Amino acid sequence: MIDLMGVKLPSGGHAILLTATIGGAHTDINNQKRTIVYTDCFSEGLAIDMPVEEFYTLWMTCLVTDYELVDVEEEEEAVVGSLH
Repeated sequence: MIDLMGVKLPSGGHAILLTATIGGAHTDINNQKRTIVYTDCFSEGLAIDMPVEEFYTLWMTCLVTDYELVDVEEEEEAVVGSLH
C-alpha cells in the first residue's frame, strides 16, 4: 500500500491524505467535478478538485500498490564507506 496520497484542493492548494484512514467519498452535489473525502482527520469531509471516479482510481491504486521504502541515508553511508 502507498501510505500517502496528494490531492488538489478547489481553492488551489493541496492536501496529503493517509490512504488507510479514508472511510469514504462521494460526489460534491454542488460541483460534479469535485469529491468530498472523509478520513479520520477530516471527519466533516474534505472537498478535493477531482471527480469521484478519478479519486476512486487513485485510492484503489494506493491501496493495492506495493512499494519498498529506501533509506537514503544508509545508502549514502554505504557508498561513502565503499570509497574508502
